[in-house]
Amino acid sequence: MRTSVTYNQRDFEQKLARDLGRDLPFAAARAATWTAKDIQKNSKKWMLRVFDRPTRWTLNAAFVKPATKRQMTAEVYFKDFAPKGTPAGKYLLTQIRGGRRPHTRWEKRLIHAGVMRVNEYAMPGKALKLNRYGNVPRGVYAKILAQLKIGDSGIGNESRRSKATQQRRGAARYFVSYGKDAPRIGGVRPSSLPRGIWQRDRRGSVSPVFIFVERVPDYADVFDWKNWADATARARMPINFKRSADLILRRPNR
Repeated sequence: MRTSVTYNQRDFEQKLARDLGRDLPFAAARAATWTAKDIQKNSKKWMLRVFDRPTRWTLNAAFVKPATKRQMTAEVYFKDFAPKGTPAGKYLLTQIRGGRRPHTRWEKRLIHAGVMRVNEYAMPGKALKLNRYGNVPRGVYAKILAQLKIGDSGIGNESRRSKATQQRRGAARYFVSYGKDAPRIGGVRPSSLPRGIWQRDRRGSVSPVFIFVERVPDYADVFDWKNWADATARARMPINFKRSADLILRRPNR
């Protein structure tokens, strides 16, 4: 998701544009960049208004591509890449447009490993403890992948020594329930527990961490970022253009 800020001479004073002469492209490009940065700054305020305890990663998701004299259009966009986890641009897009959310990187890993079906989604269970932002701690994902031995190319899988240490400490152990209709293939066995990832504590009690559901999670378009950004551009571009032009016209060497 992105929005653009560009210069349109019809929207500004003709005399001011004539006075700028050859400096007009620079003044316009700088004004467009300033306006894009206004949108970037306001995006944090809008997120705090709409979302419950957004993370710093989310708050800093908006980036600005500055305008130039040759390309007098500045762009504001959300990160579409993340070394770990889901890129902010991907999950924010669902909040902006609404509708069904795609599979997360975590869910794709489970599907690829044959733990989850392609039409399923992993929903938090009662045993899952979220962090102060209401998100799943990254360490939980790593522990589950390690114990289930579905790390990338075996990297990060739990060793026998680590498993023994965790068992002595009474740490919870994760396992997969494939449901009562599961076929007996390889390590898959039917279970009376609903499909999902479960944990067993030191007393032997089991509780769900993630439950696999076929219902696609839907989101409302609660983050009206595009319209807010466009409104900010319309309000701030004339002000920023006049400010940029004034700085140039006040230069003593003109």
